[in-house]
Amino acid sequence: MAEPSDEELMLALQRGELAAFDALFRRHYETVRALCARVSSDATTGDDLAQETFLRVLRHRATFRGDARFTTWVYRIARNVCLEQMARHSRDVRLAERWSVESVPASEPEQSEDTEQLAAAMYALTAEQREVLVLCRYHDLPFSEIGAILGCTAGAARVRAHRALAALRDAYLSLNGGERMRRGGG
Repeated sequence: MAEPSDEELMLALQRGELAAFDALFRRHYETVRALCARVSSDATTGDDLAQETFLRVLRHRATFRGDARFTTWVYRIARNVCLEQMARHSRDVRLAERWSVESVPASEPEQSEDTEQLAAAMYALTAEQREVLVLCRYHDLPFSEIGAILGCTAGAARVRAHRALAALRDAYLSLNGGERMRRGGG
């Protein structure tokens, strides 16, 4: 027998079937936790924010209309939880300043310098640029879903991602004095 879809589980949850919440939590907690940890640059804070996200899923289950995928809805909740947490800590702290080197994956030890430079370049981006890159590159979401999360069209999300990547490239190159271009790597 096929597993129920996320949307079917949400309908069951809306009817008061708490086992559906458990299934949704098991399916999506790690992805939401990873998103929150990247945004907060701290795994412990990421856990707290992910838990708050799922508390809000339970608390606001009646607001799920089913006109978007469950993942779009839960990512939007996670985004709001993360933004509220950042605002509580400091109204002046930008999302880009909250990233750490650990949030940028590196597969080889010799890449650590590049990883640190990439993280520094990410610090230079605006909150909006960082956010769209996290959704696009780290979570591999389609632009239609990114647009729904950000409250814009898929085309606008694609443009934001393109501009964010260009800004990241420029920041990275300026930190390296254009070294990548000279070596033929960019």
